[in-house]
Amino acid sequence: MRIVIAGNYNEKRAGTNFYATVRKLTNGFVRNGHQVMAFSDRDVSREAHRWSIFRGGDAYANARLVELCRNFQPELLVLFHADKIENDTVRDIRASLPGLRVAVVNLDPVFLPENPPRIRRFGEISDVTFITTAGEHLDEFVTPTHKLAFIPNPADPSIETLQCFARNDQPHDFLCTIGTERSTPWRGQMMRDIEARVPEARYAFYGLEGRRYLQGQDYFAAIASAKMGLNLNRADDHYLYSSDRFAQYAGNGLLVFVARSTGYDEIFSDDEFVFYRDLDELADKLRHFLKNDGERQRIARNGHERYHAFFSERLVARYIEDVMSGDALSESYVWPTALHG
Repeated sequence: MRIVIAGNYNEKRAGTNFYATVRKLTNGFVRNGHQVMAFSDRDVSREAHRWSIFRGGDAYANARLVELCRNFQPELLVLFHADKIENDTVRDIRASLPGLRVAVVNLDPVFLPENPPRIRRFGEISDVTFITTAGEHLDEFVTPTHKLAFIPNPADPSIETLQCFARNDQPHDFLCTIGTERSTPWRGQMMRDIEARVPEARYAFYGLEGRRYLQGQDYFAAIASAKMGLNLNRADDHYLYSSDRFAQYAGNGLLVFVARSTGYDEIFSDDEFVFYRDLDELADKLRHFLKNDGERQRIARNGHERYHAFFSERLVARYIEDVMSGDALSESYVWPTALHG
């Protein structure tokens, strides 16, 4: 199948976002045997804007995507946070390629104020939106021509290459990385509360006030420096929602602590990840694994193997392929596969 992925490949950061999900899914489609053309809408717009005025760059990016699709004639167009692409552009492409299927991949939580309008906007011109939240929250975005489906954040063995479970010499016990605590101060408070409750642990906490935000190889170096990690999302009360931090931590072999309220304990077991209900249980289990490093290594290895087996870049890409083809699912996927709509 010929596939065009229009998304934010973020070339301006010169490889800093090498672990971005758009790159993993591109790898997944290619490894599944498809021919993929990657189109970075923001980068094309940015470069054109240097020589244009006002919205000239955006208009150029839209025109280039039309030209690409005219020349390549894809069977599937995937819009991956392609915010520069206008709905009329997709309508023009569909008019010239009557058999084209259009998918949207959305990694943001539905509780972010800016995301529901984005879902509805792209829902006007797409067949299916694949999103990293599951459950009844998706029903409100269904239309007669637009369905929604859950996908997990994929791990990629060519990107998540660390095996933290295989070591016991890490300088840090517990890692948590967030962008900033300004938008979710409760996360900063929780990290400070953990430090106060279990002062004997060696912490690597980033994104708090006065503590830098990590990206690129600095981020992976921080993962490599730790034994365990806390998957602390902006909210843990939306079914199966998680940031891609879960894939990065588990895929690289940390022992990952995950809130039970996320629902991931329905897919994985306590022999693969550390599930907790509240701060008290989290603190108790952290103390336990500080004293039982061999058990930490064993469970982290299990979680690493299961995450790569269940949520690989190839499986997530194949699920998108299955749904967009309209045929019966080709795999027994462990995540909810019922379409909304």
